[in-house]
Amino acid sequence: MAKKNKMKPRELREAQKKARQLKAAEINNNAAPAIAAMPAAEVIAPAAEKKKSSVKAAGMKSILVSENKMYITSFGKGNSAVLEYEVDKVDNDDYNKTQLSSKGSSNIELHGVNEVNITFSSKHGFESGVEISTSNPTHRSGESSPVRWDMLGLKSELEKRFFGKTFDDNIHIQFIYNILDIEKILAVYVTNIVYALNNMLGVKDSESYDDFMGYLSARNTYKVFTHPDKSNLSDKVKGNIKKSFSTFNDLLKTKRLGYFGLEEPKTKDTRVSQAYKKRVYHMLAIVGQIRQCVFHDKSSKLHEDLYSFINNIDPEYRDTLDYLVEERLKSINKDFIEGNKVNISLLIDMMKDDYEADDIIRLYYDFIVLKSQKNLGFSIKKLREKMLDEYGFRFKDKQYDSVRSKMYKLMDFLLFCNYYRNDVAVGEALVRKLRFSMTDDEKEGIYADEAEKLWGKFRNDFENIADHMNGDVIKELGKADMDFDEKILDSEKKNASDLLYFSKMIYMLTYFLDGKEINDLLTTLISKFDNIKEFLKIMKSSAVDVECELTAGYKLFNDSQRITNELFIVKNIASMRKPAASAKLTMFRDALTILGIDDKITDDRISEILKLKEKGKGIHGLRNFITNNVIESSRFVYLIKYANAQKIREVAKNEKVVMFVLGGIPDTQIERYYKSCVEFPDMNSSLEAKRSELARMIKNIRFDDFKNVKQQAKGRENVAKERAKAVIGLYLTVMYLLVKNLVNVNARYVIAIHCLERDFGLYKEIIPELASKNLKNDYRILSQTLCELCDDRDESPNLFLKKNKRLRKCVEVDINNADSIMTRKYRNCIAHLTVVRELKEYIGDIRTVDSYFSIYHYVMQRCITKREDDTKQEEKIKYEDDLLKNHGYTKDFVKALNSPFGYNIPRFKNLSIEQLFDRNEYLTEK
Repeated sequence: MAKKNKMKPRELREAQKKARQLKAAEINNNAAPAIAAMPAAEVIAPAAEKKKSSVKAAGMKSILVSENKMYITSFGKGNSAVLEYEVDKVDNDDYNKTQLSSKGSSNIELHGVNEVNITFSSKHGFESGVEISTSNPTHRSGESSPVRWDMLGLKSELEKRFFGKTFDDNIHIQFIYNILDIEKILAVYVTNIVYALNNMLGVKDSESYDDFMGYLSARNTYKVFTHPDKSNLSDKVKGNIKKSFSTFNDLLKTKRLGYFGLEEPKTKDTRVSQAYKKRVYHMLAIVGQIRQCVFHDKSSKLHEDLYSFINNIDPEYRDTLDYLVEERLKSINKDFIEGNKVNISLLIDMMKDDYEADDIIRLYYDFIVLKSQKNLGFSIKKLREKMLDEYGFRFKDKQYDSVRSKMYKLMDFLLFCNYYRNDVAVGEALVRKLRFSMTDDEKEGIYADEAEKLWGKFRNDFENIADHMNGDVIKELGKADMDFDEKILDSEKKNASDLLYFSKMIYMLTYFLDGKEINDLLTTLISKFDNIKEFLKIMKSSAVDVECELTAGYKLFNDSQRITNELFIVKNIASMRKPAASAKLTMFRDALTILGIDDKITDDRISEILKLKEKGKGIHGLRNFITNNVIESSRFVYLIKYANAQKIREVAKNEKVVMFVLGGIPDTQIERYYKSCVEFPDMNSSLEAKRSELARMIKNIRFDDFKNVKQQAKGRENVAKERAKAVIGLYLTVMYLLVKNLVNVNARYVIAIHCLERDFGLYKEIIPELASKNLKNDYRILSQTLCELCDDRDESPNLFLKKNKRLRKCVEVDINNADSIMTRKYRNCIAHLTVVRELKEYIGDIRTVDSYFSIYHYVMQRCITKREDDTKQEEKIKYEDDLLKNHGYTKDFVKALNSPFGYNIPRFKNLSIEQLFDRNEYLTEK
C-alpha cells in the first residue's frame, strides 16, 4: 500500500490560506457590481481562457427590480436590451409572469420563478431549450430590501446626487454604476497624461515642479495666464500662475511636445506662434481641469463638474476644441480620394456589375474613414485571416509582401460590403452565435465555420484582387485622374459642429495617448454610454416607466445615444500621432541616450554623428536607421513619455529584472528573438539559456554596436542590419513591458484613490462625525471612522465592516500600523507615478524579482521611507528595517499603506494581497 504523503503543519496552513484567498478571489469575481467595484475596463488581461457565464451566453442581459416587480431583459441587436418579462410577486412563492416581448423579438423563454431562483432557456444558439438557473435578485437571506449589494451603504446618497431623490429599485443604481465607471477610467488616463506631460520637463527634485500641471486651471483665459498682474486675482494666485507660465515655457523649449504630434510652427509670424501656444495652453489646462474633477470630489460645484465645465468656461477653450476636431476631419476628407485613388479605381472596376461607382466611393469612405466595419459586432479581419490560413495559401507568398497591406484592405472591404449591404441577416446571426459562445475556443470555431462559407463565395474575387497586385498596374492607376464629384460624400462627411463639446474634449485627450490607450479608453466610454442609453430607454418605456430626471450636473447623459455615436467617430478618427518634425533633434538625443550615449552629449556632437546638417546622397544611413527603428517605434515614444532615456538604459543593465520580463514573453516569441538577434544561435540550447543570452545582449547594448550599420545594405551587411534592428526591437519591447506593467499596476491604486475621494464626499452627507473632517489631513479617517461606528454604536452604514467583525479588526490593526504622513505620501506617490520615476534608484536592491506587484511595492516602500532630510527625520518609519534587511517588500507595510481603502474590504484585499492582485497575468507580447 502506498504511503500517504503528509503535509507539515506549516505547509498545511499555507495551503489552506491559499485556498481561502483563491476562494475569496472567485467570490469577488462573481459578485454583482458593488458601488465601488473596479471598472469593467481593467488594463490587465485574464490568465486563463476567457469564459462567459451560462446566463449571459443563453441571452439574459439583466434582471431589474422596482418595488415588488422584476423586469427581465435579453440581449437584442448590438448592445440593445429587449424587455422580455414582467414578474410580479403575489405571495411568498407565487409570481405572476407577463411576457412583454413579441414572438419575433423574444430571445429567451421564462420557465419558473420562486423566492430563490429564476429558470429560463434560450430560444436560439446556446443549448437552445435547456433550462438555465440564476438567482432571484430579490432574495436577501432575511433582509427586506429589494436591492442587493449596497454593501457600502451609499446607494441612497448616490441616487440623490444623480437624480435628486432615492428609489426602491436597483435600476437607478445600475445606471449610476456606468457613470462611475466612466469617471474611473478617465481618472486613470488623465492621471497618466498629467504625469507624462510633467515628465517631459525632465527629472527635478521638487514635487511641485514635477506637478506643474496640477496648477493649471481652465478658469483662467490665456490672457490671464500670460499677464496675471492685469487680473484681479489674489497675489498668491498670481504668483502660482507666474510659476506655471515659466514652467510652461520650459516645456515648450524642450520640444518634447513633439512626441504627442504637436508641431510647433516654423514661422517668424508671432501671431501664428502665439496661436499655437494658446492652443497648447488650452489643451493642458483642460487636462488639468479634468484631473481636478475626477481626482477630487468636486461634484457640488457645477462650474467644475466634469460633464458641464467645458460649456461654462471662456469660449476660447471651445474654439480650440473646434479647431482640433475640424483640422483632423478636414485632413481626412481632403486626403481621402487622393490617398485611396488606386484602391477605389480597382474596386469600381471589380464591382461594377453589382454597384454604382458613387455607391462604391461612399461605402469605401464608410470603411476607411468612419470604419463602420468595427460596428458590425464581429471582426472582418479575423474572418479574412481564417480564410487565408485555411484556404488561401498562395496569398501569403513573398511576392505579395510589398502590396500585402493594400491587398488585405481590399479583401476586407469586400467582406464588409457583404455584411453591411448584402447579407445583413447573416451578419446578425453571426453576432448571435458569438454572443452565445462560452469560451474563446468556441468563438474561434464559429469564425472558422463562417470563413469556410465565405471562401466559396469570395474565392474568385480574392484571386482577382491578387491578380491586380502588380506594380505597373498600381503605378498607372496612381497617375490616372478620377472623374469624381466630391458632393456625393456630403451626406457621409462629418464636421466639428456635429459633435458635442464633451466628445471633442475626449478627442483632445487622445493627442496624449498611444494607439492601445486610445482603443481602451474609447471602447470603454462607448460601452458605458451605450449601456446608459439602454437604461434610459427601459426606464422611459411604458412597461417600466420609472422616473429618470437627472440633476443639473448630469444632464449630459440624456444625450447618451448621440454621444455613443459621436465617440464611435472619435475612436475612428483618433490615432497615435507621428512625432513632429520640429522636435527631431530632441528625439535624436533621446534615441542615442536610450542606446547608451551619455545624455550630456552636445547638440553639435549629435548633428556631427548623424550628419544632420550635411546634404548628399547616401550619407544619412545612420540617421535613417535611428529614425526608422527607434524614433518611430511606439514603444520608444512610450518610454520617453513615462520614463527617462538615461535611467532606462541603467535599468536594462539589471539582468535579474530583464530575465523576469523575458520570462513573461511566450516561448515561441523567445525562439524568434533568439534566432534573429544572436549572430551564431544555438537553436538546440534550452529556453532558459536563450533567455539568458538575450538578457546579456540587452545588458551590454551600446550605441557603438549600431553606428556602422548601413541603411542601404546588401549581403552580409544587410544581415547585420537586420540583426541590429531585431536587437533594438527586443530591447525596447522588454523595457516597454516593464514600464507599461508598472503603470498598469499603479492604475489600480489610482482608481482606489479616486473612489476614496468620491466616497468620502458621499459619507460626509450621512455621518456627522465626518462633516468637519478633511481627507487631506489624514487619508485613514474614512476607514477609521466607519470602524469606530461599528465598535461603538453598531451604527456604521458600511455592511462590509459591520457584518465581518474579524476582517474589521484586521483593518483596524492596519490603520494603527500607519500614520497620516505615511498615507499622504503614499497617495501622492500614486498620483504622481513615483514608482516609475524612481525605478532605477531602487530596483537593483531587490533580492527576488518574481512579480510586478513585488517590484511596485518594494520601490514604493523605499520611496515612502526615503529620508528627505536626515537632520530633521530622527525617528525611523515603521517597517524600514525589515525593508532594508529583506531586500523585498513588506506585506504588513502594504496593508498599512492601503488602510485608507479598508472601508471597502474586497478592494482592500485585492490591492494588498499579492495572490489576489496577481490572479490575472500582466501585459505580455503576443
